[in-house]
Amino acid sequence: MTDKHEDDIEKPQSDKDTGDDTLVLNEDVENSRVEAVALVVPITDDPTLNAITFRYWIISTFFAIIGAIPLTRLESSWKSTSLFDPSLLVASLSLNPGPFNIKEHALIGITVSTAAGAAYAIDILSATDLFLNYRIGAVGSLILIITTQCVGYGMAGLLRKYLVYPAEMVWWSNLVQVVFYNGMHGTGEFKTIKMIRGWSYMQYFWVFCGGMFIYEFIPQLIAPLLITIDWLCWVNPFNKNFWALFSSVSGGGILSLSLDWTSIGGATMWLPLSAQLCTYGGVVLNYWIILPIMWLNNVLGTKSIGKPLTSHLFYDDGTPFNIKEVLNPDFTVNWDLYNSGKPANMAPMYALGFMTSFIALAGCVSHIMCFHGADIRKNWKAAVGSEHEDIHTKMMKVYPEVPQLWYAIFYVIMASLAIIACEVYALQLPWWGLLVSLALGFMLTLPICAMVAITGFGPGLNVITELVCGYMLPGKPIANMTFKCYGYMAMFQCQSLLSDLKLGHYMKIPPRSMFIGQFWGTLVGSCFNYLTMILIIDSQRGILNGSKDDPAGLWTGQRVDTFWGSGLIYGALGPAKMFAFDGKYWFVYIGFLIGFIFPVILWVLSKAFPKYGWSKINIAIIAGGMGAYPNGYTIGVLPSFIVSMIFQGYIFRYYKGWWKKYVFILSAALDTGAAFTGLVMFLFFSGGVSSKLAIKFPHWWGNYADENDTTAPYMSSDRCGSYKNQNWTGGV
Repeated sequence: MTDKHEDDIEKPQSDKDTGDDTLVLNEDVENSRVEAVALVVPITDDPTLNAITFRYWIISTFFAIIGAIPLTRLESSWKSTSLFDPSLLVASLSLNPGPFNIKEHALIGITVSTAAGAAYAIDILSATDLFLNYRIGAVGSLILIITTQCVGYGMAGLLRKYLVYPAEMVWWSNLVQVVFYNGMHGTGEFKTIKMIRGWSYMQYFWVFCGGMFIYEFIPQLIAPLLITIDWLCWVNPFNKNFWALFSSVSGGGILSLSLDWTSIGGATMWLPLSAQLCTYGGVVLNYWIILPIMWLNNVLGTKSIGKPLTSHLFYDDGTPFNIKEVLNPDFTVNWDLYNSGKPANMAPMYALGFMTSFIALAGCVSHIMCFHGADIRKNWKAAVGSEHEDIHTKMMKVYPEVPQLWYAIFYVIMASLAIIACEVYALQLPWWGLLVSLALGFMLTLPICAMVAITGFGPGLNVITELVCGYMLPGKPIANMTFKCYGYMAMFQCQSLLSDLKLGHYMKIPPRSMFIGQFWGTLVGSCFNYLTMILIIDSQRGILNGSKDDPAGLWTGQRVDTFWGSGLIYGALGPAKMFAFDGKYWFVYIGFLIGFIFPVILWVLSKAFPKYGWSKINIAIIAGGMGAYPNGYTIGVLPSFIVSMIFQGYIFRYYKGWWKKYVFILSAALDTGAAFTGLVMFLFFSGGVSSKLAIKFPHWWGNYADENDTTAPYMSSDRCGSYKNQNWTGGV
């Protein structure tokens, strides 16, 4: 028997310390085995409610388009790290007779959320456009986007029995939405619960949502200094060592503060504490301990690169490496040209990031096998048709399931279209390479999605897919990015669909309605993701490709830049050259060994000393924290830790009643308010609707300095001194 996360999963118990109006568990009524689920997910259902109506099509399509345009822009190009769920913005419009029901509302939210997420294929299209000046046509681009978004659906259909039906597969982020929807529609106990001052659930929500909406204009518009308070830099703002260690924009961000809620996020209030502490521990280890050691001792030439955190490649003297100089007309590497010149190098901290990715992946598989393998096998056997079946799974049996054949046909169609995209549109990836990427994603989806469902954290497949393709097809950067996109997205979209299926499970939405809603959101989102990408690249090309600075500090090509940097390392030059065993970066492969062995050691200790919660030390999550900021912007680490300790470490332990009653709705309110501010900022203050409508706040010491002001370079977007300043002290 494994040792469980005591603060993650607990048996339902009578709630004696909750107060008069708090949700109280009735021990005589069958409920979920997971305490948090039993507290907030109702065990009632009305099978007569329709989720798909005429009103659903109108509202979901409208908000899906809105979400796909501004929210995709915010996610891919703006310096915001909010964990906001766009479904919370959906309004209760009435376009046909009958009350707007909770299932209809939830399915609209799921459709909008699916459409609003930035498609991973956008990074391929953006990277080739920005760095190779190669733009794939509209038809090929849409096929690429849609197929990469949809290949995981067939896998989700196969895995739903194992990763949705068992009670232990919580999918934590869904609990916030369950509380929001039930609170808004006043279902069951949510109708009678009174919050502070006698407010209803939704009155409480809108008060705190409105307060956060107003507050967020301070850090996002009036005083952006509050986003990254690198206060240790102020001791010596023009010392390069201080900048490298304490700047949260391009350095380690040691002890940096932030008063911007989008840098913190509501998830810190309810995600399992043990998992959060593992993440913060990884961040501190890598960016607050290892980075200073490597920088101050110039390990592997760290200082010669200029920045401690960057995904760009350089020559030994720190001169930027230009891949275009060694490419053939078909964008493959001309090895004769490359070998006749100087070799390319990467920032050592960026190389270390690849190592932590290998640790995370191997650690995820090993940890799940060691600590959860026996329980998961037991739960799978009991998932359907046994006396230990979850109450919500029993309740969903009144609805017709989506046949496995639907998912199989859908998968085959999308895989076939993907082959056409690769063969026709010069993506450098042969059909057999595509099949290898899909197979790789399929094999690793189960352990990764299981960890996400249980802990709320999990590694990605982006690095391992890059590695495999780099050995298979060296010298082909576009092929590598495409292989990564299909291999990674097969897993990620499967994970996203499984999470939504669990939300539908909690909300009792018919499975066939869920299938339709997910696909519709993907289709609408793909089209408008592409349109948004074209508009952004055409208007902000210089800033996104790094040839120009953004004086306002609102735009960044960080995501695409990192994506392209990985494409160069694994695709153009290949792991055989970059990570050769006789080269500088051979150590990255040790990550696989560390990730596999560490959980085994902890598992042995758990058998020898069972009183201690060894399973809470999760090497995969620690490594995820170590690789959280490969290209800078180490923002919100310390304030996120503080918030998690207040809500999870203190309130949950000593005022559990208050925590159960308020935390999920408060989290949703704060995230929604901050997201509303970001939306208004995009539409008006940054010229999202029209550049003529852009509003700029007057320059003062609390915001970014005027780009023409040379008297205060320490007030630029990098608030720890300008790295372009020539009067550095304390460093090269």
